[in-house]
Amino acid sequence: MSVDREFAPPPDKFSLKAYVVKYSRQFWIQAAGGIIYNTFVVAGPIYLGTTIDAANAVFSGEAPISLFYINLAAFLGFTLLFQLARYYKRYYIRELSNLIRCDMRAGLLKTLLRAPMWDLSQEKVGDMMSRMIGDVEQVSEAVRKTITEIWDTVLLMLSYFVACMVYSPQITLLASIPIPVAVVIAELLRRPMYTLSQKARKSASKVNVHLQHNISGVSLLRLFGLEAVNRKKFSALLNEQLKWNVASAALQNGMLPLYTLVASLGIIIVVGKGGGLVVGGTWSIGSFMAYLTMFTAMSTRTRSVARVMNNWHGAKASWDRITEKMRSGDAAKSTDPPQEAAKEAAKSTALETATEAAKETATEAAKSTTLETATDSAMDSACRPSAPFLSVRNLSFSYPFSDARCLAGISFDAAKGEMIGVTGPVGSGKSALASVLTGLYPFEGEACIDGVPLDVVKKRASGRIAYMDAEQFVFSEDVSFNVTLDRECGDLEGSVRLAMMDEDIAGFESRMSTRLMERGVRVSGGQRQRIALARAWYGQSDLLLLDDPFSAVDINMESQIMDNIRAASDGRTVLLFSHRLLAFPQLDRVIMLENGRITQIGTHDELLRQDGLYKDIYMAQAFLGEGS
Repeated sequence: MSVDREFAPPPDKFSLKAYVVKYSRQFWIQAAGGIIYNTFVVAGPIYLGTTIDAANAVFSGEAPISLFYINLAAFLGFTLLFQLARYYKRYYIRELSNLIRCDMRAGLLKTLLRAPMWDLSQEKVGDMMSRMIGDVEQVSEAVRKTITEIWDTVLLMLSYFVACMVYSPQITLLASIPIPVAVVIAELLRRPMYTLSQKARKSASKVNVHLQHNISGVSLLRLFGLEAVNRKKFSALLNEQLKWNVASAALQNGMLPLYTLVASLGIIIVVGKGGGLVVGGTWSIGSFMAYLTMFTAMSTRTRSVARVMNNWHGAKASWDRITEKMRSGDAAKSTDPPQEAAKEAAKSTALETATEAAKETATEAAKSTTLETATDSAMDSACRPSAPFLSVRNLSFSYPFSDARCLAGISFDAAKGEMIGVTGPVGSGKSALASVLTGLYPFEGEACIDGVPLDVVKKRASGRIAYMDAEQFVFSEDVSFNVTLDRECGDLEGSVRLAMMDEDIAGFESRMSTRLMERGVRVSGGQRQRIALARAWYGQSDLLLLDDPFSAVDINMESQIMDNIRAASDGRTVLLFSHRLLAFPQLDRVIMLENGRITQIGTHDELLRQDGLYKDIYMAQAFLGEGS
C-alpha cells in the first residue's frame, strides 16, 4: 500500500457501500481468497473421509497402498490451497477496513474544516473525538467482520449445504430447519441492540467530554478545590457508560449460546438418521464422518451469522452518529456571531503602546532609588496595628522550566477587607505573584492566611482563595456552569450583576443556559473576562486574586465594576494585578514591582508624592485618558 495515499471519503459519503466500492482492488482480491477458501475447504472433510476409507481398504487388502497416498496427497494439496487463499483474504480485508477507517476520519475532519466557524464552535471536542475514534472504529470493524463472514460463513455454509445435499437431501433439509430459526431470533434483536449501542456510544462521548474539560481546565478546577466533585461526577459518568456497555455486551454475547443450541438441534437428527444409514450399509464410516463434519461446521456457523447481525445492529448506531455529523456539516450555513459578541471585538492598542513607552522611560528614571531603601519604606507602610489576614515574608519563586527568579524577597501584609493593587512593567512579576498566591505552585519563603500556611490552606480545599487568571479560561458549557462550576455556594445573579454581565446575558438567546462553545467563542473577550470575574466572586472566597481583569473592557465599565466590588466586598481581601491604573485611586494600597522585587508600596496618593515609576506610569496614562 502506498505510504503517500491521500485519504478522502467517496462522492457518496453517506453510503457505506461507496466506501467499499472505492477500494475495489482490495475487495476483489479478498473476495477471490474468500471464495476459493470457503469453496475448497469443503474438499478437506471429503478427502479426509476418502483417505480414511482408503486406509481401511488397504488394511483389509482390497486396495493398493498407492490409493491411500493419492487421497492423502489430495487432502494435503487442497488444505494448502485454501489456507493460502485464506491468507490473502485476511490480509486484504484488513487493508480494506483500515482504508475505510482512514476515509471516514478524513471525511469527518473535512466536515469540521469546512464548517462555518460559528457552527463549528458549537462542537464539543470530546464528542468529536469519540465519533472520530470510537464510532469509526466500530463501523470499520463491522464492515470487516460482515465481509469476512460473507465468505467465512454464508459462502461456507452454502458450500457445506450443497455438499450435504449430495450425500442426502432428505437428512440435510430436515436437519437444517433450526438454522433459519436462529437467524430470525437474531433479527428480532435489531431494535434493542441499536438502542443499547446508541446509549453506550453517547455515554462514551460524555466521558470524553468530561476528560477534555478536566484536562483543559485542570488548574482552574484545582484552584477552586473541585477535584473531589469532579472525581465523583466522572465516576457517575463511568458508571453510566459501564451500565450501557454491559447491557449491550450481555444482550449480544448472552444470546450466542442460544443461537448455538437452536442451530445444533439438527446435529441430533444427523446422528440419528445418518447412523441408521451406516447400520443399513448405505453409508460407510468415512461417508458418515465426512457428512457429520460438514453439517456440524455448517450449523455451528449459524452462531457467527447471528453475531455479525448483532454487531451490525450495534454498529448502525455508530454509523448514524458519523453521518449525522457529516450531514450537519454540509447543511451548516455561516451565521454572524451574536451582536453582543462583536461589540468589543476591536480594541485600540494606542493606550497600551504609549503606556509601555512611559514605563520604559520611568524605569530608567527610577534606577537612582536603591532597592533596600524602597523595601524598608514598603515594610514601614505595610505595618498595621491588627494581625494581617494575608502575610507574605521573603517570598521567592522561579518557574520549573527556568532557573531565573521571577520573584525575589517579596514581603507585605494585607488586612481583612483590604483592596490592594499590584502593578509594574512587563516582566516585573505581577502574574507570577498572582499565580504563587493561589497556592498551586511551590515557592521559597512564607505566605499565610490567618496564620495558616498557604499550602495547608490549599490542601484543605477550603475555597478561601479565588483566582481570575489573565487567560480567563471558560468551558464550552453554559453561562451558569462557567460561573458556578456546579457549586452551590454563592449568589449567581448577584455575581453576574457585579461583573456587569446581566444585561449581556439578558440578550443571549437562552440566557444563563446559553452555551459558550469551545474556547468561549460565542462571547467577546470582554464578556469572557466578566464571566471569569463573576466565577471568582461567586465562591465568596476570603482572598480574591484578579490578574489583569479589565484588559478587554472599556474604562467606564471598569470603573463601574470596581464600584460594585468596593460596595459588595463585605470583608473580602482583593488583590488587583494590572498594568492599567484607572482603578488604583480607589484601592487602599498599591504595590509596585520591578524585576521581581517590591520597589514601592503605599497608598495611591503617597506614591504620587514620590518620584518613582508608579507616578510616571500613572501620569502617562492619565494624560492619555486612562487616569482619573
